[in-house]
Amino acid sequence: MSFSSNATIAKARAIYGRALTAEDYTQLCSKTNVAEAAAFLKQTERYRHVLSGINPQTVHRTQLEALIAKTILDVFERFHKFDFSNSRAFFQYIIMELEAEQILTAIEGVAAGSTDNYIAELPVFLTRHAQTDLLALGNAESFLDIARGLDGTSFEKALRPLLIDAAESGSIDINECERRVFTLYYMSAFKTIDRIYSGKSRNEMRRILLKCIDMVNVVTCCRMKRFDSPPDRIKQQLLPFKYRLSAEHIDRLIQMDSVDDISGELSGMGYNIDSPAQLDTIEQLTDRISTDFLRRTIRLSQNSAAVYYSLIECLRIEQRNIKTAIEGIRYGMGSSEILDMLVI
Repeated sequence: MSFSSNATIAKARAIYGRALTAEDYTQLCSKTNVAEAAAFLKQTERYRHVLSGINPQTVHRTQLEALIAKTILDVFERFHKFDFSNSRAFFQYIIMELEAEQILTAIEGVAAGSTDNYIAELPVFLTRHAQTDLLALGNAESFLDIARGLDGTSFEKALRPLLIDAAESGSIDINECERRVFTLYYMSAFKTIDRIYSGKSRNEMRRILLKCIDMVNVVTCCRMKRFDSPPDRIKQQLLPFKYRLSAEHIDRLIQMDSVDDISGELSGMGYNIDSPAQLDTIEQLTDRISTDFLRRTIRLSQNSAAVYYSLIECLRIEQRNIKTAIEGIRYGMGSSEILDMLVI
């Protein structure tokens, strides 16, 4: 293993070592308003730098969440400057994933008749890395405007037919947009893995992504079932990749209602959680399963790209926890009730 790979792994583990602890979450959830939450996060080792310029008493929730999200791009830029191992070629997918989310937000804004939320929440730091002109996309007033904004990008082929049809019909299937965008994302990532890795490293990278996809598909199954979607419709919306989630498992999951039953089904597939926990939603369950195997990868893997990817995914879960906590604080929920909603 090269010096660069060793340095990347060491740096990723050091960054992960600054993750919010259970005690940090307990303190965060005890705050009574967004200002107190911002002040607390500002003094943590993880978010001290990115929040150094804010005034906790005046910061808006949207601004706070955008700055916290910027942590991922800060990590990206730090690694991109010094890492010259094979993992460097994989860094672009962090940007592609964030960009895909912004495109979907813009489509949802047009579908809802307003892009105000898109403009307010657009991470400006992302605009200089994305292949799409995200600021122009945020000003789109129609599905045709979005289609034109995607011309020449890797997203054009996947989304243009849906956007053209939507321009005529006046409505769009957001779930299908999401499925196509993330199918493109993962297909591109797998091609890169196959190009730059071989043997054990290749298998490890594919396994990490496929496990993440399995969890995405489990959530899709359960969410669509809540809205009484028929089984055939649910299956059409799944990402076309699998690791352990077979057709038979999907058929059984579609029939299940309780998180405990779903947990048992996933455990039978080898998707266990490392320690007992009270999990009330399917999202908590899948994030907990993901967190456990991502943490193991960070701790044990000697593949720099695998460690780096796992770090970014753990950061995303941590940021979802923070967003959930801030929302709970805003709505006056009790600290224990908020803690029960987090994945720790």
